[in-house]
Amino acid sequence: MAAGLAKTFESAPSDVPPVSTKIIGSLPSWLRGTLLRNGPGRFEVGPTAYRHWFDGQAMLHSFNIDEKKVTYSARFLQTDQYKATMEAGRIVTAEFGTPVPPDPCQNIFRRFFSYFKRRPNDNANISLYTINDKWIASGEVPLMWQFDPLTLDAVKQHNTAKASGLYMIVNTVHPHDAGNGEIFNFGTSVGARPKYNLIRSRLVPAAKAGDEPTLQSDVLCSIPTGATVSYYHSFARTENFVVLPEMPLKYSLFQAGTMELRGQSFADCLQWKKDTPTRLHVIDLNTNKELKATYHTDPFFTFHHVNAYEDMEKKQIVMDAFCYPDAQIIHDFYLLNLRSGDYRSDPECVFQRGSFRRFYIPLEEATTSKAIEVPYEDLFDCGGELPGLNSKYVGKKYRYAYGLCQKKTAFGGLVKLDVETKESKEWIPGEGLYASEPVFISSPEEKSEDDGVILSAVISSDPEQKPSFLAILDAASFTLLAAAEVPGHLASTLHGRFMIAKPA
Repeated sequence: MAAGLAKTFESAPSDVPPVSTKIIGSLPSWLRGTLLRNGPGRFEVGPTAYRHWFDGQAMLHSFNIDEKKVTYSARFLQTDQYKATMEAGRIVTAEFGTPVPPDPCQNIFRRFFSYFKRRPNDNANISLYTINDKWIASGEVPLMWQFDPLTLDAVKQHNTAKASGLYMIVNTVHPHDAGNGEIFNFGTSVGARPKYNLIRSRLVPAAKAGDEPTLQSDVLCSIPTGATVSYYHSFARTENFVVLPEMPLKYSLFQAGTMELRGQSFADCLQWKKDTPTRLHVIDLNTNKELKATYHTDPFFTFHHVNAYEDMEKKQIVMDAFCYPDAQIIHDFYLLNLRSGDYRSDPECVFQRGSFRRFYIPLEEATTSKAIEVPYEDLFDCGGELPGLNSKYVGKKYRYAYGLCQKKTAFGGLVKLDVETKESKEWIPGEGLYASEPVFISSPEEKSEDDGVILSAVISSDPEQKPSFLAILDAASFTLLAAAEVPGHLASTLHGRFMIAKPA
């Protein structure tokens, strides 16, 4: 099974011009729009190769759904990193899990001094979101790319560090809606004292007609870090609060600042402090200040929060996330492991297995300086990842969540979780087929929270025998309505969003 999985992490050979797909089943008559997805599409450049799944060059994918047809296209995002790498014919920037290979054309002295001239990395290969109706592709650094959702053309690079006036080195790839088309996000800044910063960003019209908008960012709250800095990938938001987990996956700024000189990647600098509890930083969005209470819980690692909401009857924040006991999952995602047929001896657990964990953050003593232990419970043992839900319920009490599940499929199936009854439903596409992040689309006449469809790009390990396809599932029954079969290779993706078609 893992050997088949390896095929799904092969490089895409080239851009894909718009091609028609073969529809099996029936598309919902109301479904109109485009599923846009982002992910690493190329893992080798000349004689050099990336080491980690999160390192490959950004590739944007489009599944345009119009009446009874689905058209697929894909394009490598034309970032500065992409252009420099392709021109050099080798990797020229350090990535999350890949150090910069030495330039064979330089002698030892030039190589040494070149490490002090770090090239900015704008390989925006992880997530997609919008700011003031403009589509953005983002990685875990403050450089992101505005792109055209119809052509997939790169439009303009934006720099959150520059816009905020902070020397920021990383940020999350999962911002939250702040209203009026703006976003909340967290970024880590360095200086006399490193800080975690809550930032609100917007795009404002350019002064000159015809120019693209300019990014503006305001720093709302800054939280000093300790001697070492925590890695984070996402955060939670309710209507009145945001919660940032300071997990015991740590790195020192000295290590990160000198990693290229030492021939290391950012991932090489990360260390799991197993005896260090996770601290939960809770910020009140009404005052933009962190609550005085100090919240701690057992050590855990998460990439993705599912949702969070305020239960004022019990005076608490309820926060859900897919959690792991440590950060082994990052190691699992090295390409050498993903492509190895015998990486794990247990065929039912190709990756580290996590759980759906619910935290209960008490608010009764939030204004005191008391240290508070945050209780939790594991609602589901589904080995889940890449969660999705009805976007109308983000930050609010909800019932249904969706995600990838890991049961003999290496995150190949989908799962629907009912957080009220604690029941679940699974959809498994079949042997050699691997689903991607589920994206929920509401029905126009939405009558219930799960009245809509789930879209998921399903990748085949042998597209000549079993084609890859876009799966359209009924979200309520969690059964397949239609499949749009894609000719040829479909590269793996990480995150995506749906762009609803505008009325004619």
